[in-house]
Amino acid sequence: MKKLFLVFCMSVLFLNLSMAEETIKIAAIFSETGEASSVNIEHLITTRMAVNEINANGGLLNRKIQLIEIDNQSTALGSKQAALQAIQQDVVAVFGGSWSSHTLAMAPELQKAGIPMISPTATNPGVTKVGNYIFRACFVDSFQGEILAKFAHEYLKVKNVVILTNADQIYSIDLARQFTESFKALGNQVVAELEYVENMEDFEKLIQKLSKFDFHAILIPGYSRDSAQIIKTARKMGMDKIIFGGDGWSDLMTNYAKGYLNNTYYLTHWHKSLPDRKTAEFMKKILVEFDYSKVNSGMALSYDMVYLLADAIKRAQSLEKSKIRDALAKTTHFVGVTGAISYDEQRNPIKPAVIVQFQDDQSIIVKQIIP
Repeated sequence: MKKLFLVFCMSVLFLNLSMAEETIKIAAIFSETGEASSVNIEHLITTRMAVNEINANGGLLNRKIQLIEIDNQSTALGSKQAALQAIQQDVVAVFGGSWSSHTLAMAPELQKAGIPMISPTATNPGVTKVGNYIFRACFVDSFQGEILAKFAHEYLKVKNVVILTNADQIYSIDLARQFTESFKALGNQVVAELEYVENMEDFEKLIQKLSKFDFHAILIPGYSRDSAQIIKTARKMGMDKIIFGGDGWSDLMTNYAKGYLNNTYYLTHWHKSLPDRKTAEFMKKILVEFDYSKVNSGMALSYDMVYLLADAIKRAQSLEKSKIRDALAKTTHFVGVTGAISYDEQRNPIKPAVIVQFQDDQSIIVKQIIP
């Protein structure tokens, strides 16, 4: 009897090991705790949604995806440790991170290990310069800075701009620099660049400093909370200038500056009211998890991130990391929710951008830019 029981236990163990071997282990590294978690949870939920869809449709190469979620604790050090943990678990690829600072901490470790990584929203140009295993689903800050400069020059018709930069964020600093270079090249002026720090509670002194300068518009290359608080403070203090920003903004700004967002614009990767089939299908799925007002471009980018990798694995017909990397690099005209995506030589997507405007706390599309 003991022998039969031992045989049974060994059979169960062998079956469990076989099932484990049949999954495709992919890590999702996002902030589940800390200051970035309120935004990163959107990326994680959308990533899960896309993985569950793929698994429900038979998985990849006749295997289900096993999503290994690792918390980077909203820090660069936590991101590096999360990458090392993913390497130890022998994943075939990594989704994440979200913020450029987190992604830049992860990328060197994954590059050394030869594990493909795709970030949904890290726009810093330095991310993919780390190495040939590092990819992203979003456009880069150099493209974003150029588009914002052309938009300010050609559409807004402004010549003199002041920039309010978040001194704590690589994203904000780099986007400010990229915009300045492009804006000046068009014959315009950045008359001042003032700094603030993350999660400031009082922006009145910052706005008071602006009164010393002669300008037509304000660029705030920051994230939603702080950008919205700055706008609200400026409007309360009687400043009605045009204010615009980059993809760090979102419709969530209405949570912090409702009633104060008129005459503001931002550039983004996608908008939920785009009139195409992919957007309509995605919205039908995402509204099961989120209220309409909370749907943003980061969710669409996370969804595309998962399917970009799935498409590469299907084309590679292999789970070898180098072959997945090669297939990803050869991606051409992948039709995602955020538009048609092709990778350039630096593994940065060539893809559309969208300019939106706030009107009475609703965001509306001003124009779509097709590269």
